[in-house]
Amino acid sequence: MRFSKALNYFGSIKAVAEAVQLNPSTVQAWKKSGLIPDKWRPILSNAMRQPSDRQKQSQRVSVDSVISAHGSVKAVADFFEVTPNTVYRWRDAGRIPEQSLMKLNN
Repeated sequence: MRFSKALNYFGSIKAVAEAVQLNPSTVQAWKKSGLIPDKWRPILSNAMRQPSDRQKQSQRVSVDSVISAHGSVKAVADFFEVTPNTVYRWRDAGRIPEQSLMKLNN
């Protein structure tokens, strides 16, 4: 599995790390090769297949509406503790990853 696929699904390195219960710096190392080690692929694949209420909710929340509510891409990035580039990637994908979306409800 390509690292970019998991990153697009979860939205951030931190969220990918949480899904496999690893330190984010370990997951960051995967970015260089662009591949997820064989050991972690089944766990991530399974996490990406699990339907949840959060996934349904993420489809209803538009990235543009969140940016509008917070005032700017930078403000959204600060709120979710990600980089502005991550927010732009969410916009391109048309959704906020479920792991990050949980923060909106807290």
